[in-house]
Amino acid sequence: MKKLFFALFLSISMMAGAQSNTETITSFLDGVISFQEVEVNDHNPIITVGELATQQADETLTLTGDNVSETFEKAMDYTHALIVVGIHTAVLVTNWEDCAQSGAWGVCMPMGEGFVKRDALEKESGYINNIIGIPDNQDRKVFLFN
Repeated sequence: MKKLFFALFLSISMMAGAQSNTETITSFLDGVISFQEVEVNDHNPIITVGELATQQADETLTLTGDNVSETFEKAMDYTHALIVVGIHTAVLVTNWEDCAQSGAWGVCMPMGEGFVKRDALEKESGYINNIIGIPDNQDRKVFLFN
């Protein structure tokens, strides 16, 4: 019986320490996007990220296979570049110099980290082409912040 109570206590303690999706995404984008006085969609906070980034970014560009070189060249002049794909992926570029050539995109893709909404919000890091996918008809926005 003691083992049962101990196991129950341990599982409750672990669940209490877990961050909500809202806490995860607001912590990740602290200093980039302001979440003050905003109700974040906790089930899919990337929806809220896209809405806030649209309002708060210094510049917004649409990323396509045809304009990726020009978009990245412009983005390098800003402090933060956030790429949002649809309502499921948000990625911050972390290092423009560390990049890997992408056959699909035709450019050197920089390092980044972010989150993809699958069943849960999953952290991803690496070259951004591996996070944002291949050029297709998905809506990809690049939000630039000073």
